[in-house]
Amino acid sequence: IYIYIYILFFFNLVSVLLLQYSVTWAEAKNWCRSQLDGNYDLAIQRNALDILYFSKICNDLQTTCWVGLRDRQGIGWSWNNGPNISRLDTNWSAGHPGSTNCGAVYKGKLVDHNCGKLLFSLCEYNHLVFVEEKKTWEEALDHCRALEPDASKRMDLLSFRDEEELSYAQEEMTRAQTEEVWIGLRWLAGRWLWMDRTAGGVITLPECPANGNQCGTLSGGGQQARSCVEKRRFFCLKQAN
Repeated sequence: IYIYIYILFFFNLVSVLLLQYSVTWAEAKNWCRSQLDGNYDLAIQRNALDILYFSKICNDLQTTCWVGLRDRQGIGWSWNNGPNISRLDTNWSAGHPGSTNCGAVYKGKLVDHNCGKLLFSLCEYNHLVFVEEKKTWEEALDHCRALEPDASKRMDLLSFRDEEELSYAQEEMTRAQTEEVWIGLRWLAGRWLWMDRTAGGVITLPECPANGNQCGTLSGGGQQARSCVEKRRFFCLKQAN
């Protein structure tokens, strides 16, 4: 079995692994979930560009790859624990979907095949850990950092480096059914700083936060400045190596 790891567009938030070994869709899903203590699963689409990125990996090998897409009775085509396919700019190949039930990518398009067909597979590793318990910003930061004592594998409050990663994080909030979460932005020494020490990043908070609102949150509407003593849910981010 040959395995290759690629880091795609969301290099800070998700990694994609290619299983270069032909298996059925169910075998691919089980294999993905067996990796890294179950943190992998078959790759899913979150925006219109993902299928192109997935296909780029498979096209390098001139092959078709399973992804986490399935036609389920009574539901229709949907992604594993992900956004409903009807909400995405989905690009099926001509003649697809047909009468089979499992999804794959080929040459920049989605295709469907019999679930027993043997194909390569794309697994993804989500670097985000959702914490449902509400905490203050300081408590949330301490909680994340305590999850991984090894400094080389450090976890921190959610950060993002570009608009695509921000959109990815908002989609994960939708999946977690939460409206607003703490992020790793704090007003210190007269400016907003990411606590994971990443340079730059997307910051759209006011340059002079009012009323002591010196901690950052993320909602579907973007970033907000909030009082650090409010209690909210949050994501911890395992830093990419």
